Amino acid sequence: MSAVISLLRSRLLRPVFVALGIALLVQVVVAVVLTRSTVTALEADLGNRLGTDSQKLANELDQAAKEVSSGLSSLSESTRQRLTAGLSSRLEEEQAQLRATLEKNLRDSANDMAELLASVAPRAIWDVDVPTLSEFARRAQRNPNVLFVVYDDAQGEHLTRYLNRQNPINQALLEKGKGERALDKVLDAARNDPAVYFVEASINPNGVEIGKVLMGISTASVDAELQALDKRFSALIASGDQLVAD
Repeated sequence: MSAVISLLRSRLLRPVFVALGIALLVQVVVAVVLTRSTVTALEADLGNRLGTDSQKLANELDQAAKEVSSGLSSLSESTRQRLTAGLSSRLEEEQAQLRATLEKNLRDSANDMAELLASVAPRAIWDVDVPTLSEFARRAQRNPNVLFVVYDDAQGEHLTRYLNRQNPINQALLEKGKGERALDKVLDAARNDPAVYFVEASINPNGVEIGKVLMGISTASVDAELQALDKRFSALIASGDQLVAD
């Protein structure tokens, strides 16, 4: 230990130790500077890389969002088209079934009414009681679907001639039909008009026909029901489209 102290106190070695100390200090300073420079460069490089990666990630996320949005839009449109096609097909089926049901009910009701009018007519026909037959016809035409009721005798001559000319359907039939009299024109047109159900009921109380009941029933109520159904289904389709879009 004393030898080391002696060396430090030596005038010859003192400059050497000073030089070594300075060199060591310079080395430390240089190392610190280099370290700071390296750290700064690393920070800058890392910042650049992070910025580039962040921008790349943002672009990829934006592209992915666009693809997802496009896919959802395509799926929504495809679903809407399938839904519309399915509901439209269902609507057509329901319309066909409902039309068949309504027309059958209308025919059954018209046939029953004609049979009833025929069943109450024999005595009035035998007695040639035209006022009574006319009253039967007028009462039947209180039903808005009944366009006309005509009683004929066994020879086909009209016993009643009442016709509601204020009814627009009768007015149209009158313009289209052929015949000498207004009633004949209406009967002629009604036999071939798809908007009119034409009914004939035989009056034969004893098995011998003594006359007929001729009656025309409008199918407008059937058309109105179908139009209402079409509106309901159209609203349902629109609602389905909105739900899919949302």
